Amino acid sequence: MKKMNIITRSISGAVYVGLLVGAVLSGGIWLILLTSLLAMIGVYEFLSMTSEGKLPRFASALDMSAAVMLQVAAGSLLVGKHQSFATLITVYLLLIVARVVIQLYANHRNPVHSMARSMMSQMYVALPLALLIILYYITSPHLVLALLIFIWVNDTGAFCVGCTMGRHKLFERISPKKTWEGFWGGMLACVIAAIVMRGCFGQYYGMLSYCEIGMFGVLISVFATFGDLVESQIKRTCGVKDSGKLIPGHGGILDRIDSLLLVVPASLIYIHFFC
Repeated sequence: MKKMNIITRSISGAVYVGLLVGAVLSGGIWLILLTSLLAMIGVYEFLSMTSEGKLPRFASALDMSAAVMLQVAAGSLLVGKHQSFATLITVYLLLIVARVVIQLYANHRNPVHSMARSMMSQMYVALPLALLIILYYITSPHLVLALLIFIWVNDTGAFCVGCTMGRHKLFERISPKKTWEGFWGGMLACVIAAIVMRGCFGQYYGMLSYCEIGMFGVLISVFATFGDLVESQIKRTCGVKDSGKLIPGHGGILDRIDSLLLVVPASLIYIHFFC
């Protein structure tokens, strides 16, 4: 049974990674479709986790529609439809306004909490995924691919070092298994991967110096850890183990993209102001 679980987890993980890498390398409509799917499911999982009682169908449908519309708006820049951006953003804002207005007619015991969850789902899930498209648009598919690789390398390094050498708890109140040793191990692995990629694939990463790409690795390691901790705090507060059951052996979509949700905004700031 345990062996079967490991096989299932490995296969589902490989499929997830394959879809993500394929969409990044293909770009265009494929990246838009993937981020739209991730945004829609991620928003649903967030609302399901945090909802008090039964999830309101119409309100949650508006939230998911708004999340998808934000991806389409960002994607319009990616596919060269710049003139459509303002129209699509306007539609997104109209959906947000509609969501707030319908709360006046909803029979909910705490309307403020309901609206706060909706707005948080946009800020926490939909916006970072849209910013991933923007980052792709202003840089290159290779930099976005490097970002994903650094996240995975950081997670692997932190896990391996934490399991073998971990003694001192990083944030025991939120994530008892994380250790400082694992954190530094993940960061070191991330920086090494960044330097190796710069040296071996200079044709793709030549726009960044060794120092800049090394600092990029450090930044991703730090904010990937923060992203994981933020989602762990949300799940612990809501009393759930996983955000969902969509990916066998891995949980939900939010369990897979939690690091990405903070890494993308931080990376966009770093690339814009420091590179």
